[in-house]
Order: sequence, then C-alpha cells, then structure tokens
Amino acid sequence: MADFERLWSYSVGFYGVWIVHIGRRAGLLARLADSPATVDNLAAATCLYRPAVQAWCSAAIAYKFVSKKSGKLHLAKNMKAMLLDTKNPDYLGGQFSYLALRSLEYGAFDDLFRHGLTRDMTSTFEAIQQATDWDHNAFLAAIKNNKIHLLLSKGCRLLDVGCGTGSFLAKLHDKYPKSVFVGIDPSNEAVRAARQMAEHKPVKILKQKGEVMKFSDEFDAIYLGESLYAAQDRQRIVYNCHRALKKDGVLAIVEGLLPESNLQGNENRLIMGMQLDFALQGHNFMTAKEIRRLLRASGFKAIQFTDLGGALYLVTARK
Repeated sequence: MADFERLWSYSVGFYGVWIVHIGRRAGLLARLADSPATVDNLAAATCLYRPAVQAWCSAAIAYKFVSKKSGKLHLAKNMKAMLLDTKNPDYLGGQFSYLALRSLEYGAFDDLFRHGLTRDMTSTFEAIQQATDWDHNAFLAAIKNNKIHLLLSKGCRLLDVGCGTGSFLAKLHDKYPKSVFVGIDPSNEAVRAARQMAEHKPVKILKQKGEVMKFSDEFDAIYLGESLYAAQDRQRIVYNCHRALKKDGVLAIVEGLLPESNLQGNENRLIMGMQLDFALQGHNFMTAKEIRRLLRASGFKAIQFTDLGGALYLVTARK
C-alpha cells in the first residue's frame, strides 16, 4: 500500500507543476499577490478566458496553492514567497516552470532511446531562464562573506563562461557597479539577447566557446554557472579558465552534482530525474569527486564546496 501511495503521489505532483507554471505564466498568481479576487475579477484583470480561469482556480484551491474565503481567492504570504519571489531562499516557482516547459520536449525521448538522437536545449531558453533565476540569487547570497564579494565590491574584472542570455551579468552589474564584466556563449540566439541586455553597460558579450577562449591573466574572477556539464571538453574549459585568471584569481562553479552513493531523499531523487532530462540533451551531471579531479588537473587549489540546496553546489577554487 505504501508503494501505491508513493506512485500515486507522483501523478498528482505532475499536475501541481503545471498549475503553478500556468498561474505564473498567465499572471494569475501575480494578480492574487496584489490582492484577493473573485474568479470574475481575476479573469477580467488578466483578460483571460473565464472558463479556463475557473478551471485553474478550482485546481489551485484543491492543491492548496490558493485559498478561498467569502468568494475571493487569496494567495498566502508563504506561497507568494515560494512561487513568485526569486530572491527568497525557498523560491520554487522557477523550478516548476522549468519542469513544465521541459516536459513539452519529452516526445523526443523515443528518438533518444531508439536511435541515440539528442536535442539541443537552446530550443527551450525560457525553461533555462526560469530555472536559473534561483541559482543566481543563491550564488549572490552564498558569496556575501567571501573573497568574490570583496573583489566585486572593490571593482574587478569577471568573466562569465556560458553566459546565456546575460541575465546573471545584469544582476551582477546592478549589485556591483564598480566591476567590469565579460560574457561568452556559443549560441547565436543567446548572444543576441545578452548584447541587448548589455547596451549602455560595462558588459562585453562575445560569441565564443569556453574550449577555445584565449584569455590570459586577465580576470580576477570567473563564473561557470550550470554550463560545465554541457561542455564538449570540460578539462579544456577548466584549463582555459586557469590561464585566464590572474594570480590568486577565483573560479566559481555552480552545478547540480550527482550523489555518489545514497539515491534516497527528495533532493537526490530530483537530480536523478533531471539526469534523464539531461540525457535527452546529450549531457550529464558530474559528482563532487569528478569536479575536484578536473580542478586539480588544471592547477587549481583551495577547492571548497558549498551546498546551495536542491543538489546545487557552489564550488570555488583559486589559481
């Protein structure tokens, strides 16, 4: 019976993911975050089809994402924090939206299992952006009392390898205006978006792969945010990062890391499930042991791991 209940909960949870994603994307949760509303008020305020809004409201109430009192729907403060506030340490909204958006690609699993064909994740940039908002804020919170924060506060040069659409560089510029930033990414679409973001800012965006970058003794800090797992030659990228850093420069890697033994617990189950998603993209996560081996082989020292939650880790090392 316990196994039946566990399996049943997985199907229930699948719909919970979609209820949150739809509520975020359609602006329903944001509207309720402002003030309680009836179904009619909610449909009118969001200019959405009322029967669809009614169906969403009923589902959101059933899943206890919202409550209903005196005919009006209410979004509790803790739900607002977890589903909408990207700076909150308990924020989960982006993860839900990532899972929902990625599930649209899962028809490609047939080609993966039958023919070994993978699919480039750049087709779902929106999913990446939804998931990495929390990563960025978790990183910024984690560095408050370490060398990276001091460097950025005083003014330094930071390189973001695999900068994507530049959303993290925008956050860094806003928080650390004295520093200068460079971002590289191999995707044409990502570089176009990043360059739009970088207009009138001390941020330079280059279309380039980490495996071929030629920087030497130029940066005080380098950031690799969930991009190393997707690299064709991870060792080459880490070596190039070592060369690109000045003496005593800091490398910061933010990656989901696989458990090395125990697969139980929600965090471990989450990353093992995501590993299947990443296999569809032709990528795979690493373990802490593998990351440490890459860093030592390229000459890095003072390697440290900080658990950010959700199987996500900040790994720092010095040249």
